[in-house]
Order: sequence, then structure tokens, then C-alpha cells
Amino acid sequence: MRLHVFISLLLFAGHGVYAQMSLNDCLIYARDHAHKNIISRLEIDRAKADVRLTASNLMPYVSMSASGNMSFGRNIDPETNTYDNKQTLSTGFGLQMSVPLFDGLVNINNLKSARVARERLRQSARIDEDAISMEVIRAFYQVSYCKAMTLQMEEQLNRDREDLKATERGVEIGSKSGADVAELKAIVANDEYELLNQRNLLAKAYLNLRSLMGMDLTDEPLDLVETDVEEENTETVKHPKIAEAELAVKGSRYDLRAAKGSYFPSISLNGGVSTSYYKMINTHAVYPSFARQWRDNLGEYVGLSFSFPIFNGFASANKVRRASIALKENEVRLEQTIYQLEKETREAELDYLSSSDELDAATRRLEAEEIAFTATRRKFELGQSSAIDLYTSASKLAAAKAGVEGKRIQKIINLITLRYCKGGKLIN
Repeated sequence: MRLHVFISLLLFAGHGVYAQMSLNDCLIYARDHAHKNIISRLEIDRAKADVRLTASNLMPYVSMSASGNMSFGRNIDPETNTYDNKQTLSTGFGLQMSVPLFDGLVNINNLKSARVARERLRQSARIDEDAISMEVIRAFYQVSYCKAMTLQMEEQLNRDREDLKATERGVEIGSKSGADVAELKAIVANDEYELLNQRNLLAKAYLNLRSLMGMDLTDEPLDLVETDVEEENTETVKHPKIAEAELAVKGSRYDLRAAKGSYFPSISLNGGVSTSYYKMINTHAVYPSFARQWRDNLGEYVGLSFSFPIFNGFASANKVRRASIALKENEVRLEQTIYQLEKETREAELDYLSSSDELDAATRRLEAEEIAFTATRRKFELGQSSAIDLYTSASKLAAAKAGVEGKRIQKIINLITLRYCKGGKLIN
């Protein structure tokens, strides 16, 4: 898939324009480059680190210590247990290890909760990714709409210019009046204005699409290719909103178990080794060497610690109560999410059926307006109608064409929305 993205985004040599990009190519590019998606992936990496950090509580703890002490002035001689004024050097070394044996399964449940939180964050990232994908889809088809309107205005401008030339020739032969020429010049001027406006809207649509995709903000147009959208999509997955809500409930259950675990005793195994070195400075006494004292003073110890909670200011009870409330909240939130998704799915079905009917009606209107415009234009050529009548009929035809294009795009967007509500993927 990444190879496909790379190939799709290669630049034409010497042109500076992106190669042809379908809607799926745009969605893949946005998934990999949109700033919000990048931040979401970093948050997932942080959640992975949190899992490893939580898992470290189940592992043994090993530490090494070393100390040194130089005594001056009046000190106690350890051999005679009396005061003297000798200088002494003493050092100590130790290696300690602590292994948790039992803590009421608090750390195990915390680890499971951290793993669920990581998966929940992935679903949240997918929800954000899908939201951006829907914005990219709308922006993609907004570009298609603006391109169609720009092309329509260019065709209308060329047609009106031809009518203006024909009217000017009619004035020369006496079949047209100067008023008709003035009206057509005004119509041509209005067409030029509308064309400039449509081109500006198209440039803004390209800019909006680039910004949503995380692409460089340049004035270069994208070579977008609109492909057919299949009405049936058999590949479905669990909707990320439901998956995220279910994981929230699952994580709350682990949090509740961890909170209840604070009532249980904790047991740990401790062990270590230690040694020391001692010497008086500026004396004629002979002391064993450092290696000898290291070996002779070496000692080992093993211990088992047991801690049973008796009273901690009701902290454990309040933790359990808070975890129980969070679990109930997430259970209600899951029910709300399922209900809301069912509502959105039903609305998407109604929107799709409505847009399909509206497209049919808009198509019939376009066919009627084309017939009416052809008749009006013929009458104008024969001198049986004015330029105002021609302009009015042309405006109705343009509105009908815009309506058909708008309803066509709306039907596609509603179909994609309906498939997504039913668990379909936005990116293939």
C-alpha cells in the first residue's frame, strides 16, 4: 500500500504537478501526512511506553550501593570502644534485590488496563482519522464540483460570445437591433465575472484539500481522478466508535479489580549481599588488604516482607467507589454510542434515498431546461425573443446543471457515509 502511495505521488518531471490521484490516494496521503493523524500516532507510541512502564512494576528491582567515610578528630575505636583521635577510613558495598510476590493482583490488573488503554487510544486515533477522511472526501468532491462549474462557465461564456458575434452580424444586415448587442455584451461581461469567481472558488477548493491532506500549500492544481463508488461494500468491520466504547468498559473493569486489590496484603522477597573495608590512617597497625576484607566481611541475607493494610483513611474504599462509578459511566456511554450510531445509520439511509430521488428530479429538470433553452435560443436567432429572454433561459439552464452536479456529488457522499455507519472502511 505504501508503494502505491509513493507511486501515486511522484511528480511529473519538469511540470511540478502531482500524478493522477484518486479519492483513495488522497485518503491514504492524508492518513500518512495529516498533522492530527501524526499526533495520534505519537500518542499511541506514548501509550506503548506506558504499558512497558506499568509492566516494570511486576519485575524484580535490583540496586547496587556504595559508601565511603573518612573520620577526623575524636572518634570511637571499634576495637576498644573508646574515644581516640585517630583518622579512620571505612567503606561499604552492597547489592540488593526485591521481588514482588503478591500485591492483590493490583499491578497485573494495572498492566491489563494499560494494554486496553493502548488499544482504546488506537480506536480513538481511527475515529479521528475517519473524521479527517470524511473532510477529505467532502473537499475532494468540492474540487470536482468547482471544476464542473468552471467548465460550465467557460462553455457558457464561449456560447454567449458566439451569440454576440452573430447578433453584431445581424445588426449589420438589419435583423437585430443595437439594444440586443448591448444586452449580450452585458451578458458576456457577467459571464467573465462569474468565470473569474468560479476559478477563485476552485483555487480555494484545491487549497482546502491540500491543507486537510497535510500537503504542501502551493498554487499547483492536483490531477484528481474521480472513480465510481460501488453501492455495495461487503467488507465491514466493527465501527471504531463502538470498539472504543467497549474498550472503555473493559478498561474500567480492570481498574475496579486493581482498586479492590488494595484491600489484600502485599508480599515481597528481599535479598542481597554486602561487604565493608576498614583502616586507620597514620598508624603502624597492619590491617588486612582490601581484597581480604572484601572476602572476610562478605555477607548475604534473604528476607520475606509482609504488609497488610488495616486503615489508610478510607483511601481504598474511595478508590473502589470511584472505579465503580467510572465503570457504570462507561457502560451507559457504550449504550449511548450504540443508540447514536443506529440513529446516524438511519439518518444516512434516509439521506441517501432522498438524494437519489432528488438527483432523478434534478435530471428531469435539466432535460426540460435544455429543451426550453434550445427553443428560446432558436427564437432569438429568428428575432422572436429578446436577449433578456435568452439570458433568463440560460440562467435557468445553468442552475439546473449546477443542481444535477450538486445532487450527484451529494448522493456519492451520502453513500460513503452510509457505508461507514454500517462498518465499511473509508480507505481501501
